[in-house]
Order: sequence, then structure tokens, then C-alpha cells
Amino acid sequence: MKRYLLFYFLCFSNFISLAQEIPTSITDSITYPKNTYKKFIDVDNLGNYYFSNFEVITKTDGNRNWAFANYELGIPYSVSVINPLQILVFYKETNTVILLDRFLNETQRINLNQINPLKTAWWAENTKNQEIWIYDGENNRLEFYNYQQNITLSQTIPFLETPIDLSSNFNNAFVLFDDSINKYNIQGTLLKSLDLNKKAFSKIKATKSYLIGKSKNKFKLYTTNLNLVGSLKILKNDNLGFSLKNEKLYIYDGAKLFIYKLTLPSKLN
Repeated sequence: MKRYLLFYFLCFSNFISLAQEIPTSITDSITYPKNTYKKFIDVDNLGNYYFSNFEVITKTDGNRNWAFANYELGIPYSVSVINPLQILVFYKETNTVILLDRFLNETQRINLNQINPLKTAWWAENTKNQEIWIYDGENNRLEFYNYQQNITLSQTIPFLETPIDLSSNFNNAFVLFDDSINKYNIQGTLLKSLDLNKKAFSKIKATKSYLIGKSKNKFKLYTTNLNLVGSLKILKNDNLGFSLKNEKLYIYDGAKLFIYKLTLPSKLN
């Protein structure tokens, strides 16, 4: 009897495991001259691709290229393209945020060293209107900051540990810690905390509907309510950047940008 119970348990466990794996298939790949781009940044909702090569950020639609670089500020730490009409470039070493238009022309510069009170940003992410998310490394907290009025609209309580990564969509910020992901609204309120295995992810990326976590070549997909959708089995090397957009996963290996179509469950929350 125990053998039968064990057999049924293993079968049920395997079924659950398989049910949680999201089917994927490569639908396309784009080849670039090797070493043209050192890193893939993202794809925006208009289908433009963003890459970086040290100080230079490039936007391409496949036929036309636009480029931006500021050698004085150095190598960008992060680039946020959730609003393709107002692209945010964050320079961690110089504590500066640059805003670009859709042609990658600089429209505004926010030197966080020169505002009062001074902010020491370790991360910066775009949102909407005239606000951005800033992780204040000195006070170990997340701030929702209006750069036009120089006002901190809200802030979280100080974290108990140092975050590993930060990502945002227009409504929420997601903070990755060593063994959890926290979701915050623009009032700085903790909406939900998802417990993880220790060092489960090294990076997260949020979209309008989903949050994806990455560890080496392993990915897990969640709804923005931090409910698990499933895991992704991807064979390609993603060390040079990945993005999730419109149920497609983009992975860059230094010479090709691979595009995977995800077959997701019809009902998610």
C-alpha cells in the first residue's frame, strides 16, 4: 500500500512540476555584428531595441539607429524605457539622472548631488508624469520623487537589508532582496512580500502585467501580484541582457537577439 501511495505521490508531483513549466519556442532571431553591442537593455512597447556599448546607448528599429553618450558622466548603470517618449538613464558613479526624448536627445539632467537635501541614489527607475523611483543607499529606503518640484512624495520605511535589484512599472516598484521580493505602491506602502529561496534571483524585470526573475539561465514568471505563473526552460546564454514584452522573452548572447514566444495560461491574477 505504501508503495502505491509513493507512486501516486511522485506522479502527482511530476504533474505539478510539468504544469508549472511555461512552454516556449523561438519565433525569431536578429543577428548583429559580433561585439557591436556589449549589452542588451530592453525593448519598448513600440518595438524598438536598446543596446549599450560602454558609454554609448543605441536605439534601433531595424532600419534606423539613434545614439546617445555622455563620456563625462561615464557608463550608464541602468536605462529605463517603459516610457519610450521619456527614457531614463541613470549614472550611479556620478549620482545623475538623464532624461532623453524618443530620438535620444537629452531633455533634462537631474544632478542629485546638487539638490537639497542631497540624495545618494544606488538605483533609479522611471514611472510616469514627473516622478521617478530612487533607492536611497544612505538611508536604505525607496523614495517616490518628483524631480520638477524637488519633492519626495513618499518613501518606504528603511529596509532591514540591502536590495539586490529594483524594477518598476507605471504603478508599482518591485525590490529584490536575498530571499524575497517586495511590491510597493507610489505611497511607499508595502503591498506584498514574496518569500524566495536564498539567492533565488540575481535580477528582476517588471512589465505592465508580469514580473520575471532570472538566475543564470533560469527564469520564473510571476503576475504583478507576485503569484507564480511558472518557470521557463531557456537554453540560450542571457548574460548580456534580457527583456520581457507582450508575452515574448528577448535574450541577447552578444551576436544574436533571440525572441521566444511564451504560451501562458488563459486565466491569471
